Amino acid sequence: MNCNTQNWKSILITILRAAIGWHFLYEGISKLAATGWTSYGYLSNTTGFLSGFYHALASNPAIISVVDFLNIWGLTAIGLALFLGVFVRYASIAGVLLLVLYYFAYPPFGSSLLKATEGQFLFVDRNFLEALTLLVLLFLKE
Repeated sequence: MNCNTQNWKSILITILRAAIGWHFLYEGISKLAATGWTSYGYLSNTTGFLSGFYHALASNPAIISVVDFLNIWGLTAIGLALFLGVFVRYASIAGVLLLVLYYFAYPPFGSSLLKATEGQFLFVDRNFLEALTLLVLLFLKE
């Protein structure tokens, strides 16, 4: 691969990483800034095959406060790391794990398809695509 192609590859990977980082960071900061934000509604309305797990999380106010804290600060930390390009491998792993939790809360298959939202198609949704992209970033040698 010539030098020019390698430069473009690095630039595109950096843009992709920063864009996903921005998305995570924005989600974390917007939840932090929203007065009284909680994951209760999101968790208590899940319909996927793992909905029992999510409903159990939502059933206890102490657990909800921990979930809210981890969600807000996890999104923010992952987003900052990806956006700034520091601890990218750790941030990618954490991001994939968080996105897998989101994916299975409202999976784009089974009974969840009855409540499908914009951008949610059979098996593939934005959580799936972002997790897949983070896996690619995880295994790329930049």
